[in-house]
Amino acid sequence: MVMPTRFLRVAMAGAMLLPASGHAWADQPNQTTPAPASLWQRDALFGSWGGLKSWLAGNGVTLGATEQAVPSNVLGGGARQGNAFSGLLTLSTRADLARYTGISGLTAYVSAWVAQGHGPTAYTVHSLSGLAYVEAPDGARLADAYLSWRAPHDAIHVKLGKFGIDENFDQNPAAATLLDSNFTYRDIMANNLPGGGPAYSYEGPGAMLAVQATKPLRLRIGLFGGDPLGRPLEGPPPPARDAGGLAFPLDVGALAIAEADYAYRLPDFGKGKFLIGGLYDTLARPDLLVSASGRSLARSDPAPARQDRGEYVLYAGDTQTIWHGTGKRRLRGFARIAYAPPAQNLISLDAQAGVVLDAPFTARPGDSAAFAVAYEKISARKVSFVRAQNRLAGTPAPIPSGETDIELDYNAALAPWLTATPDLQYIVHPGGGIADPNDPPRREPNAVLVQLQLTIAF
Repeated sequence: MVMPTRFLRVAMAGAMLLPASGHAWADQPNQTTPAPASLWQRDALFGSWGGLKSWLAGNGVTLGATEQAVPSNVLGGGARQGNAFSGLLTLSTRADLARYTGISGLTAYVSAWVAQGHGPTAYTVHSLSGLAYVEAPDGARLADAYLSWRAPHDAIHVKLGKFGIDENFDQNPAAATLLDSNFTYRDIMANNLPGGGPAYSYEGPGAMLAVQATKPLRLRIGLFGGDPLGRPLEGPPPPARDAGGLAFPLDVGALAIAEADYAYRLPDFGKGKFLIGGLYDTLARPDLLVSASGRSLARSDPAPARQDRGEYVLYAGDTQTIWHGTGKRRLRGFARIAYAPPAQNLISLDAQAGVVLDAPFTARPGDSAAFAVAYEKISARKVSFVRAQNRLAGTPAPIPSGETDIELDYNAALAPWLTATPDLQYIVHPGGGIADPNDPPRREPNAVLVQLQLTIAF
């Protein structure tokens, strides 16, 4: 198998982070390698890679390689039923630069993604949410590449380079095992923002500053390029603008985001965290209903869409421990809501709620079970467009309303390097109520699918 050229370039970029040394690792005759742990006890499938990882760690470099494989089957509904597969290999290098620069808390991080196959989202269900969050255009691309500096006790944290808002803002740790991407990076951002916003699977150039203002209060601000894919080009679909993830577009507007989270504790319950934030993108977005001449886009000979500025998202969320048992057993709940202006956005409201039971069985303290529901409301502007189109063209297309995603999963820690997550999802009104390609006057049927995510740390 020949590795893609772009992937080789990414791998070489990661290798550049390895520290210079007077002797190569292979030239260390006295290098001792600890006795390997048994297969089911080791942290990684291949252990310390013959001592290489241990030696690099002693020199401030941490290597990572993780595969997430997700076979799935649409059992009913959707546009069609059948099997699918999506996978994601993540390769990473983290270097502790403090020992080489003398700047305490300074690190560098580079990672690459190798996406494989395709999942059920775009091909069979046509849902607003990514039904397996590892789904992405297949191929190799640069993921993150940034410098990070942390003051003692994380009083200040600065990041500069290429990274995503999904891993730094609007965090939802209680939903970490859920596969539906909406619980990790909200659909109201992924579907509305230019280029999907700086997030998986196309991060963007940016900077972030986080300050622990008081013990319970943390403030964060970030500034990113307005479109992680760069300027639109004629012809290829948007992902082809930066297929290798090597672009750092800085001339496509700006996306600013700010957030505050507050940690608290409720008597008789436990720890909780409330967050509130918002983002604003300076790039204009095409109106969903009105043309540049002020006429309806539903007409048969419309002018180009009017360009609307004022692209923003306001969001809030809360995670609360509801019950504590013995050991690691606990029940947590979360609730999240977000709003975006309806004129230029497909989704105007995103609401979610769920519960997570950690250590459901005393004999399996590393397992968890989760149940969650999300609702994405189709904007009134989009609804008006479809109604006008039906009226003017005499078509009976279904009127969209919103999509509801219901998910149940179990996360089983089989070994330190292996977890298995069987997952069941039920999607009500895929795409918000789009036409069934097999019977256009009717909505696409509700979909039910099962998935199994295997996470393997090499």
